[in-house]
Amino acid sequence: MKLKLDKNLGMPLYLQIKAQLKEKIKNEILLPGEQLPTERELATELGVSRNTVSMAFQELEAEGLLVVEQGKGTFVSKSGGENFSNNPMVSRREKALRLIDQAIDGCFSLGFNVDQLAALAAVRVREREESLKKVRILFVDCHQEQLQNFQRQFREIFHAEIITCSLDDFNQANTNILELLQQIDLVVTTDTHFDEVSDLIEKLGVSLEVTPVCAQPKMESLLRLGRMPLSTKIGLIGLSEAFPGVVHRALRKLGIYELNFDYTNSINLDFLEEFVAAHEVLVVYNERLKEVKMIAGEKELIGYAHELDAGSVTLVRRAIEKAVKVKNRREL
Repeated sequence: MKLKLDKNLGMPLYLQIKAQLKEKIKNEILLPGEQLPTERELATELGVSRNTVSMAFQELEAEGLLVVEQGKGTFVSKSGGENFSNNPMVSRREKALRLIDQAIDGCFSLGFNVDQLAALAAVRVREREESLKKVRILFVDCHQEQLQNFQRQFREIFHAEIITCSLDDFNQANTNILELLQQIDLVVTTDTHFDEVSDLIEKLGVSLEVTPVCAQPKMESLLRLGRMPLSTKIGLIGLSEAFPGVVHRALRKLGIYELNFDYTNSINLDFLEEFVAAHEVLVVYNERLKEVKMIAGEKELIGYAHELDAGSVTLVRRAIEKAVKVKNRREL
């Protein structure tokens, strides 16, 4: 099975794998029932981590295009291209409804009525939410913007306790870090730092799963920047010294090389007012938008933040559920 990955494309590698497999299924190059290489085999062939392949497989499974048979392997769904949809949310919804229907039929056969079933489901959902809140997640990244941004997103999406740690602090591997890891149920980091974080945890002798996530800046923000005349005076406002490099890399992935901007992470109000006044357009890390809006007047503001992609959300959710089961077994 020939797949080609382009590390300079600007698209996460797992999404490239997913898109190419999806195209092969749609065009019946991969036929219904056909077995795929294992995650390890495909990862070795493509020169990527096994987690990268796993993320692609998991999304395709969620969309009904792949089927995992325990002990046998991963296969193209028997329906094959019939499950192909331009809107993956449709197939996910249909799959969820089928599972719900099966559960309803099973409960009815046990003698439960509609009201009893609804009450049981509500209780079960609350119990699941409470168990998720008990999971402690450590998120590790190299700059402050990502740490704050993902801390917010994780709380909103997963409702779990999230603790952040900078990569520099984590790499010190001191007693405090070791004590922190012993209180954690799951470690999450960006795919860029996955190998580094995994290796250090292994060296420390701590048994913890590390889950990689991918995030992309909002395309709307980047395109607005790309349409700016080169003469535009652009000011960038963030939290850390690393933030300008993050924005530059995102722009370069879109082929935008010539755009220049000044940068500040100052919180001094007088300096900030002068900085805002000196620029026509302000690109502001989302967590500072409210602060900058108060002094920006009619200046054009562009919010900037990275958002977790759908595959990462699925991967983290599964890792959290696994951590919950491990935690529950320990408490028995």
